[in-house]
Amino acid sequence: MSPINMITKEIICKELIKNGHSKENGIKMWNIGNKQFRYINLEMAKAYLKLQEHPRYKATITEKEIKLLEENILNFLKPMKESSFNLIDMGCINGIKAKTILKNLPSAMKIRYCPASVNEHLVKISLENVKKENFSNVIEYAPRISPDFESLDQISAALRNNTYQKNVLLALRSLIANFDINQYLFNVSRSMFPDDLLIVGNGIRKGERFANLETYKHPVFNKWLIHLMRQLGFKDNEVEYDARFAHNRLEAYYKINIDKTLEHNTKKIELKKGDEIIVLYQYKFYAEELKNLIKMYFDEVELVKDSEEEYALVWCKK
Repeated sequence: MSPINMITKEIICKELIKNGHSKENGIKMWNIGNKQFRYINLEMAKAYLKLQEHPRYKATITEKEIKLLEENILNFLKPMKESSFNLIDMGCINGIKAKTILKNLPSAMKIRYCPASVNEHLVKISLENVKKENFSNVIEYAPRISPDFESLDQISAALRNNTYQKNVLLALRSLIANFDINQYLFNVSRSMFPDDLLIVGNGIRKGERFANLETYKHPVFNKWLIHLMRQLGFKDNEVEYDARFAHNRLEAYYKINIDKTLEHNTKKIELKKGDEIIVLYQYKFYAEELKNLIKMYFDEVELVKDSEEEYALVWCKK
């Protein structure tokens, strides 16, 4: 195993030890659903970029979010028209959403584009994709790599200076659905000054809260998430991917087909056949539920949704 992969394995093992396991119906369940693990190395970042191109993903998330941005961003950013500001692309992937925003804003605006992620490869791609467009309204660039997603809110404070005193933070691609939403919104709002803006993009529900489970069972998700199990030392045939709705959220997980002992420093982790390891989770909200949650932390909130009511943008102002 390469030195980089050894470090990655140590990080994941540390998370397993920290979280321990729960037990339901006699099954031990372990949790490595920490969002930063989804792009923990180059292989996972590249696999996630492939997921972005999957037709179902593009139709339900990417294309809906882009259309909503095209229709609403000029109105959303009216308060910034006389200001120089940082456009902070939190948890950036490839810069496509930032490009959509920038091409729909006046050329006279003075913007510093700030892609931020835990993965250097994704920051680099986002930066390159925006730079090659030569937007006249982008005056500077300030990429940032964060040690974890929980620290992204601190980046906004660090980027503020005499030239760029205001921030527009982007939390798109259902970023907030991967956290305790109250804690995440509290941290982000605390890092913002009056007149700063936050734009949230998130999937919404109507009717049953949990639907379309088959989407998350598609093999493209396994091709992405299997890298986490490989980092732990599992062969592909030693685990089995699946997805479910449980604990008020979507959970993607692997069922272990063999007994395996993992070692971290002096500690051993005994994994048994039949144990499950959660590798991804995502919370689902109704539109009004999402809006009311955000209103707890912001003075002004406006929500717009697509015609099928599957996706929403939320404009938030301190």
